[in-house]
Amino acid sequence: MVGTLRVKRTKHAELPDPKKLLAGARKVKVGFPKSKSKQANINKAIWNEFGTSRGIPERPFMRNTMRNNRGKYRKAMISEAAGILKGTIAVRIVLAKLGIVAQGDMQQEITSLSSPPNAPSTIRAKGSSNPLIDTGAMRQAVTWEIKND
Repeated sequence: MVGTLRVKRTKHAELPDPKKLLAGARKVKVGFPKSKSKQANINKAIWNEFGTSRGIPERPFMRNTMRNNRGKYRKAMISEAAGILKGTIAVRIVLAKLGIVAQGDMQQEITSLSSPPNAPSTIRAKGSSNPLIDTGAMRQAVTWEIKND
């Protein structure tokens, strides 16, 4: 999941130059960024998000998180935009707040997703019916990072 911030100034010439205010931090990536995640957790996330030809069904927890919370994230960015333009809050801080919220939302989606259910043999083997939680390692590995590109 990637969020992008763009500002188009049409009025208020007395405000600081938005290009200077937006220099640097541009995106927050939430999920399993390669620079912060172990490959085993990235693999589990991909296999569950898209399914496999070897019997793991698609369980799109990342896409569900973004789809179900898009309005909330947009509203949060809009509410912070004035502070960014006035120079009273840094873009990096706003993106960090958004990353923390989205991380929690994704972890909640992993916890609450129940369909498609595990096969009875899987439930017996792992002792749980939650399709996306076995040891909890993937859920705990959800994180975020701010990127400048």
